Amino acid sequence: MYLGPRRMEVQEVPEPAAGIGEVLIETAASAICGSDLHGFREASPRRIPPLIMGHETVGVIAAVGEGVDAARVGQRIVLKPILACRSCEPCRSGRTNLCRTGRLVGRDLTGGFAARFVVPAELAVEIAAHVPDDVATLTEPLANAVHVTSRAVVPDDDVLVIGAGPIGALMAWMAGEHGAARVFASDRVRARLERARAQGSIPLGTDDPEGSLREATDGRGVDVVIDAVGVADTWAFGLRAVRPGGRIETVGLGAPGGDVDYYAVIGKEATITGSFAWVDEDFARALSLIQEGALDTAGWFTGASFGEGQRVFEELVDGTDRFKVVLAP
Repeated sequence: MYLGPRRMEVQEVPEPAAGIGEVLIETAASAICGSDLHGFREASPRRIPPLIMGHETVGVIAAVGEGVDAARVGQRIVLKPILACRSCEPCRSGRTNLCRTGRLVGRDLTGGFAARFVVPAELAVEIAAHVPDDVATLTEPLANAVHVTSRAVVPDDDVLVIGAGPIGALMAWMAGEHGAARVFASDRVRARLERARAQGSIPLGTDDPEGSLREATDGRGVDVVIDAVGVADTWAFGLRAVRPGGRIETVGLGAPGGDVDYYAVIGKEATITGSFAWVDEDFARALSLIQEGALDTAGWFTGASFGEGQRVFEELVDGTDRFKVVLAP
């Protein structure tokens, strides 16, 4: 239970029950997302305590409510955590991630850092039994990477991914899947850069990544920048790194705001696009890739219990070698 900045604890809550059109999910594993860390680190208007977070979740349907096929009991599922109205203008145009009244499990609804929780049945999507729990939790973050790269990357692009954490690593891998000629990765943590290398990226090193990129591109810059960090320094780096007429996708939200070099934006005619979550097609593609075993995640995961949640969140916020932490009841 998230109780405020840097405060989490295990609590007993009333046993949930599936209502009309809902399913009761028994959690097997729920991974910690960067957005969960942002909520833990500082007060956020988007995550109001007391709150059970967690939206990168895999589990089993333990019970169904009225109107849901009873045959779904026992089904292994991943959480598809955006609840859209399906009737507003963005939803009708297929952009359910921009639903005017959209809600997110783990932010607006009880999430997967609970032994059992209830969601509308449409948010529980079946996943093959052979996919390990920890890998299954990557379905939702991989959908974010599908969303960005499917619109931003075309064959033979040079791409820079700023931030080689889990989201950055997925972005880099998907850029390669879309035919990027080269994918460069930048991060201050050397171990993360090595993981990026394992995904086919070219690490820029930690001493002078900007200089290394200039040399590698003969001063031209890259066609696409994907900023998976989202602070003033990385926005500035992205604007310096992108070629004239290039594209910048902003994914990370490490800070709520900061200065932007307007001259660089205008002088380069750079296109800057914000990216929030995914749409149905992106999630379906991510699920397919996960079930095919397309992604190499060796060395990615560390497991912990819900009871260790406070300590693990603190470690991740303050700096740790852990890459992707998966919590289980």
